[in-house]
Amino acid sequence: MKSDSKEPNQSRTTENARALPDTTTWKPRDASQTLTAVFAEECRASETKLLHGLQHERRLAIDNFDSGLPFEGLVREELKRLLPRRYSVTTGLLLDRLGRTAGNCDVVIFNDTWFQPVKSPATENSGGKFIPIEGVYAVGEVKQTLSSSELDQAMEKLVKCQRLDRPRTFAHRIVENRKGCDCQHGLTNPLISFILAGALAANESLQDLIERFFDISKELKRLEVVRALCVLGEGTVLWSFHDPLSNNEVCPATFVEADLFRPIFPIFSPASYRSPLLCLVQMLQLSLFHIVLGPEDFAAAYSLDRSGIKLPSNPNIALPADKEWLDLLNKPCRSPDR
Repeated sequence: MKSDSKEPNQSRTTENARALPDTTTWKPRDASQTLTAVFAEECRASETKLLHGLQHERRLAIDNFDSGLPFEGLVREELKRLLPRRYSVTTGLLLDRLGRTAGNCDVVIFNDTWFQPVKSPATENSGGKFIPIEGVYAVGEVKQTLSSSELDQAMEKLVKCQRLDRPRTFAHRIVENRKGCDCQHGLTNPLISFILAGALAANESLQDLIERFFDISKELKRLEVVRALCVLGEGTVLWSFHDPLSNNEVCPATFVEADLFRPIFPIFSPASYRSPLLCLVQMLQLSLFHIVLGPEDFAAAYSLDRSGIKLPSNPNIALPADKEWLDLLNKPCRSPDR
């Protein structure tokens, strides 16, 4: 059998060889403008759906027909769609470990991974869910139309939520079951609160309502301040501050660190510039990113009656620590570089 001594490359003829492609031209297509608009379009579509639902509810309410899912229910459904799935969007009665309640809230963004309701409803749609304030990321009040009296009622409800007993998780909380030191120069569980209205009430001025919103806010402590006022089709009011770490640039207030020590001021984004619902969801997304809740004593706080506990009268009724653990106390901690 005759062997072929040719190298593999030698078998290629000049006629059959093709030049290699220029790999430097293999670049992703620039779709930044399209992608930037995708989520904004999602929020606009949700806002349109909410406004249509509100109009439908009003028309049927005239003749006392059942209009289906109420407006606040539609808001919850759209927020579920626009927020990551780790956040449960529900409704219920907020309460604290002291037995106080702020009443039933239209929108509750809840951590149902690390917390559970203190009392669950008999059926999914029967209501009666009692939600511990420690497990709540955000709470919202929904109004079909916004007037000065409706604004006052919504702010009263949300401030009551802020005034429930809510143990703070501090700056070095990493995840729900891990924390570093209890440095108090920051916060990881501020309660987000917001008002969302479908429209302005007749003969109401948005400017007057914004001024009233600000005047009431001046009477509140920083962590009691309602974070957003959103009126569909009109605009959204949020809070900002001048960040000294960013050349005094205007930055969103997240109520977790730097802005807690600085003056904050309202900013208004009109509907002609950006979807009001988009502004609200952007604020929620940014704030939720920073929040870490603390569930470690939840079960005891809502179930344990310490007055019923009895201790041994004899101090010798105790189990001593093992010698191996006591010996560890005499050894220094291992340094990170060892």
